[in-house]
This record gives sequence, C-alpha cells and structure tokens, in this order.
Amino acid sequence: PYSALIPHIEKKVNELLSHDTTLSIHYGELISKQFFDNLAVEINETLQETGLLPLTQLSREVSLPVSTLTKELVPRVGDLISGTYDKKTDTLFTKAFVERQAAKLRGACSAATRPVHLGKIMEAHCITASLGHNCVKDMIKEGRLQGQLQGHSSNPVFIPKLYTAAQNQWADSFYKHNGYITFDMMQNKGIDNPQSIVSRFENSMVVPSGCVNKSIVSGTQSIVEEAVATDTYIELIDWMFDWCTEADEIKILELVLSNLEAEKYRVLPSKAIVSVALLNHLLSSFDDKIAEQVKSDAGNPKILATLKKFDNASAVVSDSKPTKKAKGGKKGKKAKRDDDDDEFVAPKPVLSPTYLSAQQIENELQKHNFFISNEPKEETTLPEFGELLKKQLDSKYCAALEEEVRKKTMKSSKTQQKADEETITHLYNTVLLCEKSLKVFEDAVKAQIEKHILKTLCLDLTKATFSKLAEEHDCPFQGDNMKLESIVAYLPKNAKPFATSIIAAVTSGTSVQEFIENYTELTDPQYTQLLVKKLDKKKERSMLFSQKQALLEQLKVEEKSADLLNLACNLIFIKQHNTLLHVPGRCTSAVVKHISRDFTGPQLETINASLSEVVAELREESQMAGEQKQALRDLVTELLFGKQTED
Repeated sequence: PYSALIPHIEKKVNELLSHDTTLSIHYGELISKQFFDNLAVEINETLQETGLLPLTQLSREVSLPVSTLTKELVPRVGDLISGTYDKKTDTLFTKAFVERQAAKLRGACSAATRPVHLGKIMEAHCITASLGHNCVKDMIKEGRLQGQLQGHSSNPVFIPKLYTAAQNQWADSFYKHNGYITFDMMQNKGIDNPQSIVSRFENSMVVPSGCVNKSIVSGTQSIVEEAVATDTYIELIDWMFDWCTEADEIKILELVLSNLEAEKYRVLPSKAIVSVALLNHLLSSFDDKIAEQVKSDAGNPKILATLKKFDNASAVVSDSKPTKKAKGGKKGKKAKRDDDDDEFVAPKPVLSPTYLSAQQIENELQKHNFFISNEPKEETTLPEFGELLKKQLDSKYCAALEEEVRKKTMKSSKTQQKADEETITHLYNTVLLCEKSLKVFEDAVKAQIEKHILKTLCLDLTKATFSKLAEEHDCPFQGDNMKLESIVAYLPKNAKPFATSIIAAVTSGTSVQEFIENYTELTDPQYTQLLVKKLDKKKERSMLFSQKQALLEQLKVEEKSADLLNLACNLIFIKQHNTLLHVPGRCTSAVVKHISRDFTGPQLETINASLSEVVAELREESQMAGEQKQALRDLVTELLFGKQTED
C-alpha cells in the first residue's frame, strides 16, 4: 500500500538533502536552488514592467507561502532582482517606480502652504503608506523638501517650513506687542509645541498657561507696593491680567510679593492684598464698642462661664494627649491588641467667647468712612475683611473681658481678704480672752473648759486659717473638700511642724496655751499673707464692750432656760473679770458657784434657784416660770448697772 512507502520516501529525501546542499524542502515539496534562481529572474522581468510586485500576489501564483518567498527571494534583491524590498508591506519596488512616487509627493508637498495629511495624497496616487512616508522623510533629509514630518507613518502630516516660519512670526509679534502669550493661543494657531516657542523669548517668565514679559510683572509689582505703602488695599481685578488662570495668579502673586516684608501685608482668599496698617486702623475703630460691650458682659454668668472653660482648656492644651479608642474584636473571640489599630480621638475644642459674627463685622465696615470712600469692586472683598478681622477682634474682646474680670476679681478679692482677716482676728482674740478666764477655775473644771475651747473656738479658727493657707499655696483641698492633714503637705517646710501641732491640739489636745503658741508661729508673715492682729488694751476693752452689749440684747429676748442662764453667767463673769467665758453646759454649776461667791442672800437665792430650774427642765421634771426668768434678768441688770429704783 501507498502508506507503507512513506517511510522509504522520507529516508530517500533525507539522503538527497544531506548529499545535495542546493536542495531544500518547503511544506512537503523538495525544491532546488535553481528553481528560486529561475523564479527570481521571472520576478525581475515582471517587476521591471509593473514597477512593484507584492509578495502576497506572487504567493498565490507559485503556491508558496510569503514567509518562504521572503526567505529565498530577499537575499537575491540587488542581484537577480533589480529593485528594493519593503519589509513592512512585503512588496518589491523598482528604483524608477520609487522615484516616480517621490516626484508626485514632492510636487504635492511643495505646493502646500499649510499642514497637509499625506494619507489622502498617497491614496489618490496609489502609494503605499510605508513607501510614501519613507520617500518624504528621505527628501526632507536630503533637502529636496522644506518642512517637517509629524504623526504616524500610516497617515503622516507634512508641515511646510513656510507655515512654521509664519507661526513663529505671529507668536513673536503677539508677544512683542502684548507682553504675554498663552499656550492655548499658539495651539489654536496650529503650533504643536508651544513650549519651544516661549523658550526663545528674552526677559520672559513662564507661567502654567503661557509666558509673560517680566517688565509687565514689575509694573504690577509697583502698583501693589504702593498700595501697601499708602495703608490701603488693592483687589485682584486692579492689578492681575485678565488672561491668567488661577495657577498663573498664584505664581505671579508670589513674584509680586517677593520684595515686600511679610509683616506689612495680608492676602485675602480672593487674592486682594491688604496693608497691615489698614487692618490695625480698622481694628482700633472697634475699641470703644468693645470696651462698652465688655462692661456689659463682665457681669453675664453665661459669658463668664464660657471664658473660664476656654481659659482652662488653653492652660492644659500643651499637656493634653489624644485619647486612644480601641477597636472591638469579634464576638466570642478574645480581641487581639494591636497598637497600629488604635484610633486616636482628638479632644473636642473649647470655643472662646465671641465678640461679633463675620456678618456683623462686615455691616460695621460698610459704615466705616474708609470703605465709603474706597468701595470694593468685588462682592467677596468686604466679607473676607470681616472674616480676617473676626479672629483678631475676638482676641481683643477676650483680652479686654479677662482684664475687666481680673479687676473686678481683684477688688472683690481684696474685700474678701479683709473680711476673712477680720473674722479670723475676731476668733483669735476670742480664744485669747477665753484663755485668760481659765486661771480662775480649779484644775478639774479648767481641764474640761480647756478641751471645750479647743474643740469649738480653736477648731473654728483652725479651719478658717487653713482655708486661707490652702488658697495661698494652691492646695486642691479647699471648700467642702478641705482636709486639714492634706493641707500641711503644701505648706513651707518650716511651717509644717506648727500646723501639725495645731491639728493635734484641736483633735486630741489639752492645752489652749500650747495651741496659741503654735498658731502665733504659723501665722508669721514668712508663712502667710494673712494679717492676724492681736488686741491691744484699747481694742480689748472695745471688744468686751461690744460682746457685753450683744449678750444683753440676747438676754432680753431669750426664752430658753439653759441659754438664759448661760447668758447671765457670761455677763456676770465679764463684769467680774473683764474677759470672756466659753464653757460647756456641764460646767455651768461650777461657773455659778464661782460668780456667786460674793452674792447677797437674795442674789444667791435667785441664781441658785435658776440653776435648779434649768437642771429640772433638762430632766424634764419641770419648766422655769416666767417670773423666775425675769428675776434672773433683773439680777444681771443689778450686778452690771446697780439696783434700779422705781419711780
């Protein structure tokens, strides 16, 4: 069968190929070198007649693929085949054909006065794109065509040199007469690379949208500098070029402001430039209104509370840290800790008290003489002035408000300081006078009275004094949270032993004299600004007289038996010893016994009867009769002022 012969045939073919190098196999056909030489001769004859021959056409005629023809015939071009080969189109050309096509293209391009697309010309003359592109490119290179080639080889654009020269001449003329030119203008004129044009201009500055002459920018710079120097403002419309884009304005603005001192001007969002001197003038025009407003607001609790919150927030802002807010993990699983996943939450800002809104400031500026004479052209200018001045006016208002509050607080503090000193001095001198009364009592009674004075008068004096010390030494334990022991830590080192001894005296002490000694040391001017004045003889008599008058007034109206007897004892004691008495109720009988030593029979009977009635009343056995109360009052009057005779 035929299939059995195939291996034999393949073997013989391989033997032939190995022995005869002129043979080759192409797609199952055994072809000799002579075949391709003969084919090349035939192709050359046809090519000379037609001028071009596509290999695709030849492939169909000889039943060989284009790749085989290319491999075998291209090496024979220039030898057996007189012509050129175009690799892109797999086409053979004769030199004469190429020259004819080049002549057609040269004629069309030489007649052009503006850019032309060669694709239509090549299509009209049946010129392949690759050949046409190469022809024009070579002619330009050789100087046979004046111009340049742009675009893709499939449809290139020829730009005549005459047209390019006209473009350059137009760009030069426009820049010379106007001092600027934009890239859009040049592109609209067909200039594809406008950046190369502006690079030729002298004394120019390139901006994002084009180019501008530096001398023009210098002129606008002088206008702006004059506005700043004359304490006024200038809007963008008055000095910026109308052709500029926003990016151009930013760059030109930087150059215009480069020679100005930054502290002499401010730039509004609309790029209007304002003299700082003008801003200061406008700010000062609000001074009287701010002062008037501050006087009203200094007594407004709501505004003062806002001011205090803002001051407190400002005081700690440098120490504050953002709060970490951890992200939660999945339910049922332990959340994995990852510092990178922590979310930082900034503290909520505390706003300061405000003076006027930006709109209110704008309304005030409209009425200002300066803006009546220099009315803005742009609608945004005055609102921007208002926004710019608002922060500074708020700052001036807050500063003035704080100063007004400080003055009032200082005045109030001085008044309070004086009142506190008077209270403490009164308590201190009361303790001194009561201490003098101790010497008239026996030791057992004296000990009880002494403890009572420490637990009452001395404790009140200690609390009042420590409260002032806490204020002076910035101790946090003040007011209702005041703790005597905690305050000691904030006192000067040398004062601490005296303060500790005072606390011990009022809690578990037994000696009023020891308390007085330590208190005197603690209130020394080196430890406190508190001024505690000790009584001289004149002030002591005045204090005793005042105390006696107050007790007499109470005696007239007092109805409680125990308190009435206590008042009577105090008044009689003052009369006898010229000092004050401060005893617990359980020592009343001892006091009665002491003051009644020199009483006559009726006087002794009245005082003892009153004591008995008080004891009985405390036991709820009976109550003191009105006659007995009056008899006690009369006894005091008789002892203090002598026996009164009835008219």
